[in-house]
Amino acid sequence: MKKWLDIFNIIVMALVFTIGTAFSEPMASPDFQVESADGKIITKKSLEGKPTLLMLWASWCGVCQRELPNLKKLHDQVQGKEIQILAIGTQDIQANINRYVKDHADIFTFPVAYDRGNIASAAYQVRGVPTFVLLDENGEIAFKHVGGGFMSDPALKRFIEGL
Repeated sequence: MKKWLDIFNIIVMALVFTIGTAFSEPMASPDFQVESADGKIITKKSLEGKPTLLMLWASWCGVCQRELPNLKKLHDQVQGKEIQILAIGTQDIQANINRYVKDHADIFTFPVAYDRGNIASAAYQVRGVPTFVLLDENGEIAFKHVGGGFMSDPALKRFIEGL
């Protein structure tokens, strides 16, 4: 039984990796609207002009909690380069997102927004958090990764090296 469970886990991990790195060409990206922590409305259109890495996350998600410091490391690493980073709290209540951001202010050196009504989550067909979506400078999807380990994803590494 354990052998079958190990095989099943390997297959699931391979599928997640394959799905997460499946995009080699930019794909059409849906429009979305989220509200930043300071009340500003952010849309796909407002982010165009620079590549943007979106992290859709929830305060209750343990994997998200482990990946947010990695997102900060990436943000620190790409300072001065042509890329934006935006963490979008989704599938959660706004008070929980706000509390988590406040309690972990040292991590959030990048903008944070809230996905009211899970509109962005639905637009990007988020099936689990965290989900990372890299939009190119035209706002098209260049990369999508579901789950942890986004920093070691070959598609993201290639993109960052190309900046």
